[in-house]
Amino acid sequence: MLIGIYPRKLLFFAFIALAIFGGVKIFEAARLPEVFASTADNINQAEFGGSYYLELDLTKSGSLYIESKKLKESVTATSDYDELRYIVLNQPNDTYTDAKIVLNLPYKIKKLYGDPRIIAVHGANPAGAYLTSDGEQIVFSATDVGDASTVTIIAQFPKGYLNLPAAKQIGGVLSNVPGWFWVLISLVLPVIAVVIIAWMFYFSDIRAKPQAGQMMRKNLPSEISPGVVSTLFSGTVGARTLMATLVDLARRGVIEIFNRGEDFVIHRKPISPQEQVQLKPFEKILVEKLFLPKENISASMDVEKRLARHLYSRKIAEIYLAVYEEGKSLGYFAQLPARIHLKYRMIGIGLFYSGFIGLVVFGILGPDPKFILFMWMALVVLGILIINLAPRLTAYTTRGRKEQLEWAKFKNFLSESSNLKGRDELFDLYLPYAIALCVEADWAARFIESSFVKPDWYDHINLQGGVDKFVESFLPVIDQIGENLNLANEPLVR
Repeated sequence: MLIGIYPRKLLFFAFIALAIFGGVKIFEAARLPEVFASTADNINQAEFGGSYYLELDLTKSGSLYIESKKLKESVTATSDYDELRYIVLNQPNDTYTDAKIVLNLPYKIKKLYGDPRIIAVHGANPAGAYLTSDGEQIVFSATDVGDASTVTIIAQFPKGYLNLPAAKQIGGVLSNVPGWFWVLISLVLPVIAVVIIAWMFYFSDIRAKPQAGQMMRKNLPSEISPGVVSTLFSGTVGARTLMATLVDLARRGVIEIFNRGEDFVIHRKPISPQEQVQLKPFEKILVEKLFLPKENISASMDVEKRLARHLYSRKIAEIYLAVYEEGKSLGYFAQLPARIHLKYRMIGIGLFYSGFIGLVVFGILGPDPKFILFMWMALVVLGILIINLAPRLTAYTTRGRKEQLEWAKFKNFLSESSNLKGRDELFDLYLPYAIALCVEADWAARFIESSFVKPDWYDHINLQGGVDKFVESFLPVIDQIGENLNLANEPLVR
């Protein structure tokens, strides 16, 4: 597979990345620096030795401050109340006979959700906690605080008293969901995924390709274009479709291909108005894409430049849609395949980004343990699975299935191992169909012992030998053209 990098696409994505990076840096530069405090900043504000005193300020948003320094700890939400739980002292360097912590409230409150508490362990003793009569402070007390002690204050506020950010409120609700629920969801989702995929296959008439077994037919099942044969057999348009169409156009005298060793040149031959009318809509668009108006020669660099003019090529997408329309008009598809593919790809994309955003958001804001991440990971996997399966969801008609079987028989003939001496005219005639059915190498091998003459529509500056040398020089060229065109297609049209 050839991976192409087009300058315009590269510049586009580089610009987006640069804009995001610059925006983050500008935001960081413009934002006032925030000073955070830690437990080490819980300095003793008492005027006398042997005692400990600390004053904390609680804001409306649930943030906690010590002398204008914001603590990383803050109020957390639960389903019934908002709780402040903060470790004030944790193995302090000094010992205190008594400790007092005052929490200044953002505004008066008549009653807390529950009684305030102070937890003093490892030698320390809790001495009580209460809401002051004016409702503006909560006072916590402890005694005998040693260098191994830990002192924690707890206060619970009724819903509505504080105006917590939405993220904290969501986190509070999720924290009350038991972990087994998220584990159960992560186990159930794959089962649901299998059901969804089975439903997609059933209603899109997805079955295995008809098995021709040893059956074979030596002539074309019908006079349809090789591009449509490729789509009928694989269920989707791709690089093979474009490759087969290009070779068929060359065989019919519309274009010529010259291999110059390091690159190639495509020449558009003059054709009569009658021959122009016989071109399929997708063939006309393909020729228009390869050549500029009023120009009959297109080199490899010219093709790449035209493909690089836009992020994606609308004309390539139009080729894909026209091939699907051709197949549907012949009665092979119950619905336009591109429409089915797009519908399911959008479902997959929606699930993927929902799961990805959920992973990021709940990875940062979700409660511990983060069992909920299993659910979002399952959504990401489900989305990727549906995106990859979508191009295979093609609804065939009964006629389409029968036609598939006949082309499978013809494929058996093309890939048979016996030599075809004296039938040199068949090589050029069936080569586009061999490419469409992915057996071009097998087809060429049948002419190894024949007196091969290269097609008139292809030339190489140093072409020598028989069919094997032709295949070695020609197939990489046509593969490069087909892959480059396929890479330029709009991603949602498959």
